[in-house]
Amino acid sequence: MSRPVEVEIVTREHAILSASSADRWLTCTPSARIEEALPDRSSAASQEGSAAHAFAEIRLRWFLKQITKAEYKEGFAAVKLLNAEHIEDWTAADWDALDVYVDYVMSEASRLGGEVFIEERVDYSKYARGGFGTSDVLIYSPDTATIKSIDLKFGKGVPVSAVNNSQARLYALGGLIKFSEPGAVANVEWAIVQPRLDSISEDSETVKSLIDWAENVVAPAAKLAWEGEGELKPSEKACRFCKASATCRARAAENVLIARRDFMPTPDPRLEERLMTMEEVARILPDIDSWLQWANDLKRYALESVRDRDEEIEGYKLVRGRALRKWKAEDEVVAEHLKAAGVSETLMYSEPSLKSVAQMEKVIGKTNFTRTASHIVVKPLGAPTLVPSTDPRPAIDAHKEAKSDFDK
Repeated sequence: MSRPVEVEIVTREHAILSASSADRWLTCTPSARIEEALPDRSSAASQEGSAAHAFAEIRLRWFLKQITKAEYKEGFAAVKLLNAEHIEDWTAADWDALDVYVDYVMSEASRLGGEVFIEERVDYSKYARGGFGTSDVLIYSPDTATIKSIDLKFGKGVPVSAVNNSQARLYALGGLIKFSEPGAVANVEWAIVQPRLDSISEDSETVKSLIDWAENVVAPAAKLAWEGEGELKPSEKACRFCKASATCRARAAENVLIARRDFMPTPDPRLEERLMTMEEVARILPDIDSWLQWANDLKRYALESVRDRDEEIEGYKLVRGRALRKWKAEDEVVAEHLKAAGVSETLMYSEPSLKSVAQMEKVIGKTNFTRTASHIVVKPLGAPTLVPSTDPRPAIDAHKEAKSDFDK
């Protein structure tokens, strides 16, 4: 069930027709080539997910006896150091969630027997040109003639079902091709583990069914996607993580048309017809979430373009958003200072932590606060915010701020 391996922390490669983006290129085929020309987007959630995968990998390799105890300790320390800023807010519940995933993998390895592959690259380019992906876990069991792929999703936002899941099926397809000796595999299984959503979903099918899907669904769509052809087809699943989602004309047109259809009044309506009926509300509600998601994606794209890439949007400017004052020392240091200034300890705390700056100012009075505590208060810069040019706040002068920081 085990094999010797070397521990290596690497960044995953991504194919144009990757398994992780299958929900896009299988339905909205031109998106693969459109995304190819756009820069990758990183987020706190994706970085946290990468950290979770790295910890899970090193732990599984230790349990499977693929590495020694010394290698486990060294690898764990390295992963922790590399991901320190991404896991600083983790609680015991987050570490327990990783154990849920590891326990599930170990139980499936025990049930199926055979060989366990961790972070295994699988290739399905036979059906999708250049197609490959990395399966978090791949189990090959000759005794049961079964291939099983297991995928860890560490996010807390979007529930993902394994049922008919394109990404998981492509991992299983790649596993099937890898062990393609005649009769070696009869059944394929896959699972998606979302431990922080308390979800483990599973699905399976016969080899014949999987090959039919690969030949009749994957191959035709992959051919169009590789050539950048086909029709743009916006949808919740296809647009969710698409790098072009904010500025895609097809998505914009669809959402603008929805808004025009649902909100444009009829010509010269009678007074009572100026208010929507419950039937109209019922027709609009299913579209609201997707419309808001598109609008928020567009706002995020505009902010990042001006803030990060020095682009300009006519009629808009970058300003500092509102920022709250905060203590510039640890709670214990602030408490000692306030105690020395005559503030009662019973007034300082909103259990279990020290009162905020605003709360403390209210408790001891503005004048007394200014005299005793203003020098241990700091007001950080607000986050950059994109606003119309008519906004009274001054525009951010990035060069001036950088020079000020350097001088300090």
